[in-house]
Amino acid sequence: MKNLLSKAGIQARLTVSILVVALLPLTLLGLKAFNDQKEIIRKEVTASHLELSNTLAHGIYENLEFTRRLLNSVGELEAVKLMRKEISEDFFEALMRHFSFFKIMYLINSDKEIVASTEPSVKLPSNWLYSKAIQRSYQGSLSQVVTQPDGIPYMTLESVIKSPQDSGIIGVLISEVNLLNIKELLRNALKKSKSQGLVLDEVGNIIAKSSDKARTLSIPVNEALEEDITRMKSIDGEPYLITAVSLKKFDFYQAPNWIIVLQIPEEIAFEAAEKFKTRMTHILVVTALIALVLSLLLSHSFTAPLNNLISEAKYLSKGNFDHKISPLHNDEIGDLTKTFDEMRINLKETREDLDYRILELSTLYEVGKAISSELNFRKLQNMILELVVKVIKADKGSLMLLDDAEKILSIGVAVGLSEEIARETKMEIGQSIAGWVVRNKVPLFIKNVETDEVFKSIKTQNVRTGTLMCMPLIAKEKILGTLNVSKAEAESFTERDFELFKNLANQAAIAIDNARLYRYAVTDEMTKLYNHRYFQQRLDEELQRCDRYQSHLSLIIIDVDHFKAFNDTYGHQEGDRVLKTVASLIEDNIREIDIAARYGGEEFTVICPEKNTDGAIVPAERIRKAIEQYDFRINGQSVPLTISTGIACYPEIANNKIDLIKKADLALYYSKKTGRNKTSLYHPIMEKS
Repeated sequence: MKNLLSKAGIQARLTVSILVVALLPLTLLGLKAFNDQKEIIRKEVTASHLELSNTLAHGIYENLEFTRRLLNSVGELEAVKLMRKEISEDFFEALMRHFSFFKIMYLINSDKEIVASTEPSVKLPSNWLYSKAIQRSYQGSLSQVVTQPDGIPYMTLESVIKSPQDSGIIGVLISEVNLLNIKELLRNALKKSKSQGLVLDEVGNIIAKSSDKARTLSIPVNEALEEDITRMKSIDGEPYLITAVSLKKFDFYQAPNWIIVLQIPEEIAFEAAEKFKTRMTHILVVTALIALVLSLLLSHSFTAPLNNLISEAKYLSKGNFDHKISPLHNDEIGDLTKTFDEMRINLKETREDLDYRILELSTLYEVGKAISSELNFRKLQNMILELVVKVIKADKGSLMLLDDAEKILSIGVAVGLSEEIARETKMEIGQSIAGWVVRNKVPLFIKNVETDEVFKSIKTQNVRTGTLMCMPLIAKEKILGTLNVSKAEAESFTERDFELFKNLANQAAIAIDNARLYRYAVTDEMTKLYNHRYFQQRLDEELQRCDRYQSHLSLIIIDVDHFKAFNDTYGHQEGDRVLKTVASLIEDNIREIDIAARYGGEEFTVICPEKNTDGAIVPAERIRKAIEQYDFRINGQSVPLTISTGIACYPEIANNKIDLIKKADLALYYSKKTGRNKTSLYHPIMEKS
């Protein structure tokens, strides 16, 4: 309850407090009055039960004692003592007519013969003893109560007959006494009472009960002998208030060991108390309603400003920092509300900064994770630019690389620019925006190209509206190139965008430098294709992949036609230019997953994963035609340039690496032997030529 109240609002606690103050005293007083009334009723019922029980017990005892004395008086008559049958029977009949509780009377002599009887067919019970009858007569004991087939209980009374001459016992007068009058006595006594009564003999048999509603129960006879019993007792699961009185209390020796029991259900006994409880409950409910209304009105005047503050503060809890918090009144709570609004403004600024920092960190982490694992130089450039353009939300972007030897910037990859512009754009250090950034080694952020004075001083022609950012790519104090992004709308990049852009560019520079170093280790310095060692390594890996996934692989070996004669005619410098051109055209005409390498001298190779015999001819022919159609010029004059190719496939043609290279080389030799400038797929016939 304490925890519940601590979680409840002020209005709820005020309401509960007022209700407690209003209802608790009334409830306690009502409960005490209810319990006091129950105790009074219990005492009154117990007292009335005891009085009535004793009255009934005494009445029953007196009736039994009267019957016993009457029977003893009959035994004193001379005709009875003289055992005169006719006179005795006439007297018995007259007595039974006058006293209906006598059922049968008969006289027995000392020979156990029935001398006189009101019922000619009567017989002594088989277990009846003359001596026991005499003993019972002297002790005043009664026989066991017996119930007739018609349900009427009766008992036997006995009186000894003494001789007129010597007072010796000469017989026994016996009467069966009908106990129905006890039932009538019980019913008449409880006629106007809600209680029910029972008369039980010493073994617990019912002698009489006031009505069929009386519930049967067991009462220890010995306990009732000691004192009257008053208690609550459960009968068949229902609580009853009972009182029990023994007839022995009036004459311990002569009275039968019977118990008078009065009982009343607790529900009926305490009916008045329950009605009082109901009235008190109604009063409590009405009081609670009145107190509730008053407490709500009172607490509302206190809590309305607080509820307004809570309602407004919920916008903050949901992360809505744009909703202004306004006070209802210019009181203390109003001042608190204004303070909350100031806190809202601070939180808004803090969250915006935090959100940006989280975005920046997560972006840098994701970008760093993505680019740090990529060592393929071309793939890395594309990945860097795509990620930067996406994160910065730029319209255009380019990654420019600096040629150390020629000191020329050229576009490695671009987004939003045509292939022609990307291919032909070349600039010297200091030229245009990228050249200026490389020369000065500082980033440049132009918010509006039309109004920025620095931009106008660098670029005076072809100025278009928009905003741009350019960042030098520096790793280990070495300029690698620049990263450039732009938008057509001026002022669309923010200072935060610029900070993120610089961080991304710094990460990109490190990744590019790592890839560049790796490229130097695995590429041919002149042609920039992979070198022979890397080719052998990758061919092993791809063959293992084929075995693992049950796939295909094709190997193309390329040789420049008449290259020795070309060198002899035009010189080695032009020959080197031919090799560079061929390498560039090979790269331009293969898939991203294909692996091009310089095999040695004027020979090149292309590993084509997932290509079978038919599929490998397509890229080989595409490369051959691109080189054949290329306009290669020396001193302004067009010089024809062609290649020959040979193809072998794994596992259709070759079953291991050495066999694959050998058969591709045989196919190449066949192309050169049969006219050059052609593509040949290995066939076993080539082994014989």
